[in-house]
Amino acid sequence: MKKLISVTLILVLVLSLGATAFADSGITVTKSPTDEVRSAGNTAWFVSGAYGYSSLNWKFMTPGGEFFSVQDFRSRFPYASVEGEYTTTLTIRNLGTEMNGLGVLCSFSGNGGAVDAQMAFLYVSPCYSAPVYTEPTTPASSTLFYVPDGTSFGGYGYDENGNLEYDVYYEDGHYTTFYSDGSSYTDFLNGSYMVEGRDGSFVIYGNDGSYMEYDGTGYWNAYDAANDSYTGGVIYN
Repeated sequence: MKKLISVTLILVLVLSLGATAFADSGITVTKSPTDEVRSAGNTAWFVSGAYGYSSLNWKFMTPGGEFFSVQDFRSRFPYASVEGEYTTTLTIRNLGTEMNGLGVLCSFSGNGGAVDAQMAFLYVSPCYSAPVYTEPTTPASSTLFYVPDGTSFGGYGYDENGNLEYDVYYEDGHYTTFYSDGSSYTDFLNGSYMVEGRDGSFVIYGNDGSYMEYDGTGYWNAYDAANDSYTGGVIYN
């Protein structure tokens, strides 16, 4: 019985000390950053929030569990830029695949104590690479059709595997080839073209080496060859 009372008293004491430490810090986290999924060259944003704090700082964690500072981040990834390390929004530009799997943590400090928001993770995939376009073979059988509005016409048929494929030609001469897997290729006849995936993603290539890509989920990035610059962001509906 005495042993049970002793264990109970110790537990109460530990819980009391924990509650006191939290009360002493006076900090309540109101928002934790969320995971960011991006392609290389794009930009990621991590947003956190709290009240009752006097300062904050961001830090990173490797997949192996090693923590390092924003300053160390700049040394490890000199090609990238980091902004807002002492604000509630951390921005990382020109992401690299070496950053894939990093943990991102915001720590709030005040009244001699510190409280961490929930850790988020950064996932970086290689920049989307469009498939190499090859001129489609003539279908084994084809039928000519016209679009009802009269602005375009095309032909469709079946490839050697029995899959339906068709071309649509427009008034200005450019055309789109629709493939059986749901993807398509559009030639604008001026040296630029577009490749679209079946998931809604696409890449538009300009005749000067510029391009714009959209991942199908709301994120896009582009390269301006004339100014050798990258931009990116989120498409809001």
